[in-house]
Amino acid sequence: MKIELQTLPQSEVELTLEVAPAEYQKFLVSAAQKISQTVKIDGFRPGFAPYDIVSKKVGEAEIMNEALSEIITHTFVDAINEKKLNTLGQPEINIKKMAPGNELVYTAKVALLPEITLPDLTTLSLSKSTVSLSDKEVATFLTKLAKSRAAEILESRPAANHDLVKLDYKISLAGVPQEGATQKDFSVFLGESHMVPGFEEQIIGLSAGDTKKFAITFPQDYFQKNFAGKACEFEVTIKGVYRLDIPTVDDDFAKSLGHFQNSAELKKQITDNLTLEKQNEADRKLENDLLRLVIEKTNFPELPEKLLENELHIMLHELEDDLAGKGLSLATWLTNMNKTEEEFKKDLRPQAELRAKSILTTRAIIKEQNISANQKEIDTELQKLTALYEDEESLAEIKSPHYRDYLAQSIANKKVIDWLKAKIVK
Repeated sequence: MKIELQTLPQSEVELTLEVAPAEYQKFLVSAAQKISQTVKIDGFRPGFAPYDIVSKKVGEAEIMNEALSEIITHTFVDAINEKKLNTLGQPEINIKKMAPGNELVYTAKVALLPEITLPDLTTLSLSKSTVSLSDKEVATFLTKLAKSRAAEILESRPAANHDLVKLDYKISLAGVPQEGATQKDFSVFLGESHMVPGFEEQIIGLSAGDTKKFAITFPQDYFQKNFAGKACEFEVTIKGVYRLDIPTVDDDFAKSLGHFQNSAELKKQITDNLTLEKQNEADRKLENDLLRLVIEKTNFPELPEKLLENELHIMLHELEDDLAGKGLSLATWLTNMNKTEEEFKKDLRPQAELRAKSILTTRAIIKEQNISANQKEIDTELQKLTALYEDEESLAEIKSPHYRDYLAQSIANKKVIDWLKAKIVK
């Protein structure tokens, strides 16, 4: 097989492959056998007619058409292995010459995973932040915990600050009710400022059964872009006004939670938990900062469009899963953001580029430092995961070769972070 290699912009190459008849003959034989399984040939059982008989029946060209996909698949893989290319995605195939008994000539344009040269890591330094927890943070959490255990006592009076109000509302814009802007039996804790500014003030003084219409101008930076900076009309119906009987955080309250002898034990557990959360958050930030630092000091070639498209696809899929958990569709969310999918992809592109560079950086370190996951490490992770699931579908996925490869990559990625910490973090 003859192979010509041409380098293209954006980390792409075009291979021109010339495959001799002797090299693709075995694929023709397999294709003829496959054809004979569906085409009736007198005197032979399906799938058992000789090649010459099948050829006379359907023609050499038909056999070659049937074999073409297999010929290209195998010869393309052989070519990229011979040239030692790390390809990305599926190749773009263009047949140049195809005739039975003659050389098959085709081109394959494909993106490559760019090779990068890592910076001198001895010149990089990053300080590890110190995690601390204030008494105020612990007290705030205890207050929220007590409030979550408060008894809701229905009142027959107008709503006042610090009450819980249950209500229905709908939002209109220029008199038109907005999609996804209607709520039933919605709970509002007056005084916590969770709603759009000005909303709670309109609720104070209303009683169960009251209906009120009022206008509020949303902040310019409001996350739902179709409302941002606009004057919207609210229609609110009060369903009930409740006084919150919040328990005192004392020994009895601690015992009511089931695992504590006194409030001191409760406070210690909360302090430990909040400290651990802060430490985990600091660790995640450090890991991100590590990769960003290395990326900033690395010269990257022009990234292949296919690599960026793949990251954008993954990011959109992650968003769809997150929205589905909240009962929303991507289409509805984009409508609320007043964006098309293409506009949103454009917004995501810088983040996709950073993710792609992170992948290339991690891959380069894995290759340079010969980092990998051993079988024992993979088996240990699999055992932890299989203990968490009982349904057959999840267990089958976890035990699949594909998932094993995913775990191997995840473990290797973690080792890269640990290696960078040892090299850079002071």
